[in-house]
Amino acid sequence: MHMANELLSIPVAAGTLTIAAAGLGFVCRKAGRIIASDKLALMGILGAFIFAAQMVNFQLPAMPGTSGHILGAVLLAIILGPHAAAIVIASVVIIQCLIFQDGGLLALGCNIINMALVPSYLGYFLYKTVTAGPFNSLRVYIGSVLACVITMQVSAALIPIEAALSGVLAVPFSTFLITMLGVHLLIGLVEGLVTVAVLGYLQQVRPDIVVDSLTGKVRLSRKAVLTTLAVFTVVVGAGFSLLASNLPDGLEWSYAERPDQPDFETVVSNDDSTIAAVDDFQSKYSLLPGYSRRGSAIGETGKDMAESSAGWTSFAGVVGSAVTCAVIWLTAWLLRKKQSIKV
Repeated sequence: MHMANELLSIPVAAGTLTIAAAGLGFVCRKAGRIIASDKLALMGILGAFIFAAQMVNFQLPAMPGTSGHILGAVLLAIILGPHAAAIVIASVVIIQCLIFQDGGLLALGCNIINMALVPSYLGYFLYKTVTAGPFNSLRVYIGSVLACVITMQVSAALIPIEAALSGVLAVPFSTFLITMLGVHLLIGLVEGLVTVAVLGYLQQVRPDIVVDSLTGKVRLSRKAVLTTLAVFTVVVGAGFSLLASNLPDGLEWSYAERPDQPDFETVVSNDDSTIAAVDDFQSKYSLLPGYSRRGSAIGETGKDMAESSAGWTSFAGVVGSAVTCAVIWLTAWLLRKKQSIKV
């Protein structure tokens, strides 16, 4: 769902970046007042987990030509609360863009809005609405799935809106919108199941780790839970990422390329030279573009390239997760420190 630069005009890119910056400023002020010291490590590790999980694109059922990945905003909003969740997901999106060229530099504002701000708050609101009243596990699971599906639909709908405002669509707005909603309905359902699985695990071992505590017995220490999540993050980033589908994701399939439809023509037309210049700049200075190394060695065979690429993907998954964890921990610590100084 990471938007590329070509989906936007310069004015829309600038406007959404301004909105995203203002939104993050508001979120940081709110979060600084409520982030407890025992949440710092949890925020960092969950951020690392989401980074790793987003590397794993899964082929969509009933749609053999496309794939998808989770967002994770609803899951984190349920566990951490919407303010902390928005900070964590925004940090993930920024790191993906700046280091791995995942998402356009000009589209960074849109990606923060679509993937972090909107789903964190909307998802939390929907989840709390469904689960209001006495605790009930079934309501928790239903609320989680509904929140994931609806927020994914809203986030998916924002992309055609932003592209239409930019004046880059070569097809009717409704065509792009309907395609995006259909593809991301399936992705939202998968994300809902992943969210239920994680919440089910926490309910069994450490229900009080969730901001609005689940009901259940404490069976593991916080340290044990954090260690388990950290180990699983490494496994996902270094191992599961190698199994990720190479098919275009839901957004790419909707507007740019369809392996199952060779005659498909892109639905976007953007000839702005600034876009091409920014793409070139981002490609040149990203440390691990596409979660791999830059180019290939002279004389390297196809087999060597495949093995090397797999190694670099695992490396990117582990390093990216570690950087994400450190950045989020430091950000949360600074927000707490700034708030304590004010008090």
